[in-house]
This record gives sequence, C-alpha cells and structure tokens, in this order.
Amino acid sequence: MKLTNIKDRYDDKDGTLYGKKNIDESMALLFHENSKFTTHSMRKQGERIGAFSNPYVAERSSQPFKTYPGAEQIDLSVYDQVPHKGDFFEIIKKRRSVRDYKEESELSLNELFVLLQHSYGVNFRQKMEGFGVDGHIGLRNVPSGGGLFPLELYVVIFKAHIPSGLYHFRSDTMSLEKLKEGEFMDELIQIIQAEPYVNMRSSSALFITTGILERQMIKYGDRAYRFMMQESGFVGMMMSLLAESLDLGSCMLGGYNDDKVNDFLGVDGVFETVNNLLVVGNKKI
Repeated sequence: MKLTNIKDRYDDKDGTLYGKKNIDESMALLFHENSKFTTHSMRKQGERIGAFSNPYVAERSSQPFKTYPGAEQIDLSVYDQVPHKGDFFEIIKKRRSVRDYKEESELSLNELFVLLQHSYGVNFRQKMEGFGVDGHIGLRNVPSGGGLFPLELYVVIFKAHIPSGLYHFRSDTMSLEKLKEGEFMDELIQIIQAEPYVNMRSSSALFITTGILERQMIKYGDRAYRFMMQESGFVGMMMSLLAESLDLGSCMLGGYNDDKVNDFLGVDGVFETVNNLLVVGNKKI
C-alpha cells in the first residue's frame, strides 16, 4: 500500500481535535497560501509599487481620512495639553481582559481623547518628498503598511460626558463626529455575542475598528489584507494598554454578526467593513 493511502486511512479515522480535517476546506488557509510572497510575486509587486509612485496617487494616499460633512463635531483637541503619564512596564504587566464594569461610571472626554488620539490619531505630519506634490503624510502611533492607514475608528457611547450614540473619530482633527444619537445597547447585544461572558450592559463604550481595504490594495494587492489585519491588531492592543493606563478595563469581542454591525455603522461591508470590537468601562474591582 502506498504511503499516501496509509495517510488517507489514518486521516479518515483521526478523532482528535487536530489534523488535516481542520484545513481541508479552509478559505483562510487558501487565502494565506495565495497571498504568500515568492520571488516571482515580489518582483511583480515591485512593479506595482513603482507604478504607485506618481503624483496623483501619492496625493490621494496622503489623505486617508474619512469625513462626515455636516455632522455635529465635538472637539477633543483641548485635551492634547493634559499630561498623561504611566509606567510602561507596569501597564503591560497589569493588562488583562476585563469582563465586568461599574455600571454607574461614565467616560470623561479626556479619557475618550486618550483612547482615540493616542491609538490612531495623527500625531506628526511628514512632508511628502520626491512625488512632485505639496502634501504631508499624517503619521500615527502604530505602524502601517506603506503609511496608508486603512482603518477608521467609531465609538458607541453608552455612558460618558457626551450624549449616548454613535460617533466617528476624525483622526486628522482630534474630533468626534456625531452620526446618530440614542441608546443602542439592546440593538447591539442582539448582534454581538458577548454575554454572559462579557457584561456589555455594564460597560461605558464600544470602540469599533473598520478597514477601507482599497487604501492599501491600490499598492499591495491581496497582500494588503494581511497588512490591514496586522494594523488592526496594533490598534486594538494600543487601546487595551491605553485603557489600562487610565485604570479602565477593556475586552476584545470576537463574536459578532459582521453584516449587521456594518449596517449599524452605515458602511457597505465591502469597501469598508468591521474588523475589531473593543468594549471599555471602569473596573468593577
């Protein structure tokens, strides 16, 4: 009997949690294999990156900011002058996922500023050189493939010093844009499978990260999806550490209906789609 036949018989009788059955029809594995760099694909990618370096595309890529014209804005820039300190290594050691929060506590505007601005807000503008355009790249506190920054941040306020509702963070102006006002806890609990493991009802806010994949695909093709997921992870971890530095609790949420969250945000789910949820509140203990 051939070795391959023996392996097939073994796989058929394999009753463990591991083995080939976990990856036989995996779309994730298929994508991963097809987005691997080879000598050939890297050469082709180099041609694409070279074509990216023209004034029109460079100017467009230097403005990765989504805006909602006409939306009421809440300026957070005044809190940029408030000192924020913490022992970095102590914060790392203390960080844990917190699943229950003080129900009566509210997030302050300063806390919102720290969580949003220091995770994904523009903190330095670097002049673009060599492209023939008069533009700047707005750098952040996280790395981004090609400096293209494909992410957008939204926050659903449950209890804070501003009205409850859905807001979009303007990373270029340190401001919040109010998209819709209201109490959305009941609606979100139906589309996010958090409870009973995470007590969402006691939390103060839900931070939602979306990705506009086209911002990176124009330069990196399919590889851009990997870059976007890496960046989304950087932002999630940065927010978790910032929450800890404020003595707040946070917890990443992975069980949610993507399309319904996208509908709630008012995004199409194709060109822009949800990829991270983080709930935040004051620690109960």
